[in-house]
Amino acid sequence: MSSLEILFPESKTITIAGSKVTIKPIALEHFELFGRASSSLIEMLSSAGVQQINQYAAAHASELRQVLKVSTSLGWLQRRRLPAAVAVQVFVAVVRENASFFGEALPRMVEALNGAMLSSD
Repeated sequence: MSSLEILFPESKTITIAGSKVTIKPIALEHFELFGRASSSLIEMLSSAGVQQINQYAAAHASELRQVLKVSTSLGWLQRRRLPAAVAVQVFVAVVRENASFFGEALPRMVEALNGAMLSSD
């Protein structure tokens, strides 16, 4: 059996109002929450305007705070005080960083699966 190199995502840092905030990779235990929140976000962005962003934040504020809790280094008070538009921008950064990891890892996973299928023939 060949060895498969497993990629581990690294945390990234962004700056919000002069403060450094860490964007963390999504853990498996939070994958469902991330999926729900990011699906809603992507749907909103397909018809994005200022009003849609604010409506999204109002309708998904609790979910947004939960996903920012597990995916950033923002503290409880920081998450509560973020303006809605900023919270959405931070979540867009979280989605972008995690999507880039999946985009990087996916070809390796497909290659490994194809190799395993060919060797079993």
